[in-house]
Amino acid sequence: MPSTIGLMSDDKTSGLGRAGRWLRLHLLRSVRENASPARTSLGLALGVFIGIFPSFLIGTPLAFYVAGKLRLNRAAAVAGTIVSMNPITAPFVYSFSTWLGFRILDREVVEMQALDGLWAYLAYIKQYAAPFFLGNTVVAAVIAVILGGAMFTWTRRGGNVRSIIRKPKTYDAARPSEPVDVQSTP
Repeated sequence: MPSTIGLMSDDKTSGLGRAGRWLRLHLLRSVRENASPARTSLGLALGVFIGIFPSFLIGTPLAFYVAGKLRLNRAAAVAGTIVSMNPITAPFVYSFSTWLGFRILDREVVEMQALDGLWAYLAYIKQYAAPFFLGNTVVAAVIAVILGGAMFTWTRRGGNVRSIIRKPKTYDAARPSEPVDVQSTP
């Protein structure tokens, strides 16, 4: 039964219906990608770098798009953005990277005082901009290399991205399995 509301239309030719099918198709393709261990680990590293570097709300779609253009594993890139920068890790990563940027540039951290007007506030922010971006670049590159290397090692040993998504098998203590050579044959 077709709906009278345009957004809730069951019509397969509607814009929203086509967009939803396109999005589902590309999400399924990205999860099912059987990329090599190198492409999977590079996809994760790209996602981690884009996630940590301040990409301000476009990190995940940007990682998905760039990974697709570079023919890297898009699911690993998206996972990298989510794992590397989330509400739990963001305050620590941004604070540490700003501190690191000040140490690299050999500057003292400026304490905030009462500011009069917008220009004083912008001058204060300007003092933090270079250390923040420099520290973020260094931290993003280091964490991307570490997690990308860990993913490469894991995928070389037979793991893949689909095994992360699939539900793991559970052990049933009430029904222990016997080795194959002990089981009776019918």
